[in-house]
Amino acid sequence: PRGPGIDGARVIAGDPGEVRDELHRIAGRYRVDEVLVVTVVHDFAARLRSHELLAEAMHLSPRD
Repeated sequence: PRGPGIDGARVIAGDPGEVRDELHRIAGRYRVDEVLVVTVVHDFAARLRSHELLAEAMHLSPRD
């Protein structure tokens, strides 16, 4: 069986909207209501920015 991404890919890359759409597609395929994202980037600022972009694309806001 293939992995979750397009054509069995284990990496999802693209602009924020493309990543959002693929995460929604995978969540729908597996009938889950949440996903875990791991950004493998050494630079902390770049990793933080990656998560900020994803949060914006997913229309998430910080918790208090």
